[in-house]
Amino acid sequence: MILLTEYIEPGALAWLRRRVECYYGPNLHTRLATISKELQLAKGLIVRNQTRVTGELLDKMPQLRVVGRLGAGLDNLDLEEMARRGIPVVYAPGLNANAVAELCLLYMLAHSRRLLQADRSTRSGLWQRTQFVGQELRGRVVGIIGLGKIGRRLATLCSGLGCKVITTNRGPYRGVPQVPLDELLAQADFVSLHVPLTPTTRHLIGERELSLMKYSALLINTSRGGVVDEDALFAALESKRIAGAALDVRRQEPPAANARFNNLDNVILTPHLAGWTIEAQRSICQAVVEDVWRVLQGEEPLYPAPTS
Repeated sequence: MILLTEYIEPGALAWLRRRVECYYGPNLHTRLATISKELQLAKGLIVRNQTRVTGELLDKMPQLRVVGRLGAGLDNLDLEEMARRGIPVVYAPGLNANAVAELCLLYMLAHSRRLLQADRSTRSGLWQRTQFVGQELRGRVVGIIGLGKIGRRLATLCSGLGCKVITTNRGPYRGVPQVPLDELLAQADFVSLHVPLTPTTRHLIGERELSLMKYSALLINTSRGGVVDEDALFAALESKRIAGAALDVRRQEPPAANARFNNLDNVILTPHLAGWTIEAQRSICQAVVEDVWRVLQGEEPLYPAPTS
């Protein structure tokens, strides 16, 4: 049996059910304590980012042979513990790259053209054409922190629109220059984060880093909430130290209904949906269920996760 604790694309679930018994619930991660029998029987576990796979959970799953992560982030999985127990992990690196990059571009356009403010004004009955003069993306500087598959796709999209792209990453990619982090923050009109959450990247962007950014800059976070010090960011947005932020991820997900960012008019908030397109979810879910099945059949997976 395979246990699936969070949403999965229906086609991928149907593919898996034709081959093996599945126990599935899109919110099953909220009631794991009530399914002890299923935990004991499961040979496979498929999760997203809300299910924390720790040693405590693994102790309840004596038959577990493989874990599948529907996405690329691995910070909710104790990889070292699973490696110690000999349980392989499969995931879907880069299969949502285009979806995430397109959303980042949308944030840039919405901010530059003051789209949300114009929408709210017009809905209120006003017609303030001259109040919402925007800027074009052409010629503006996009700083990408993390030049993996998502960062590279964003670099390609932005370059195609005439932006100058810079990065902190070593290694050439289509002529994208590498600069120190402080220099990137000082130069960029848009700072887009595309790094995993690790002890090294936690609070990568804090009070000092925000103080280096342009007053007109937009900070975009589609990586993990913990990469940004939210207290420092709130202060920077409230004081207009930076022009705005677009946050698809938060320190706590979901955030409290009365979360403080809700009251700011210079922040775009979305519910961790950067990778949620029909195309990306089909690719991610199908790749993961096929890899989980491969492992259960004694074959090598196509997308094994790192062990630490």
